[in-house]
Amino acid sequence: MKKLDLQDFALRTLIVVAGAVAAALFILKGQGAALPALAVGGTLGACAMARYGPSAE
Repeated sequence: MKKLDLQDFALRTLIVVAGAVAAALFILKGQGAALPALAVGGTLGACAMARYGPSAE
């Protein structure tokens, strides 16, 4: 099992926080129809990070 270091945890947290902020801004501007595309983009970003694994040291 791979050990999750602080940098990897911070990057995953950043993906989630950026997605939440973008979703909130879309909702406030009345662009709620863009949320499914935002969810797909966030999912692809998380999957890409999982595929390439933790950073090498």
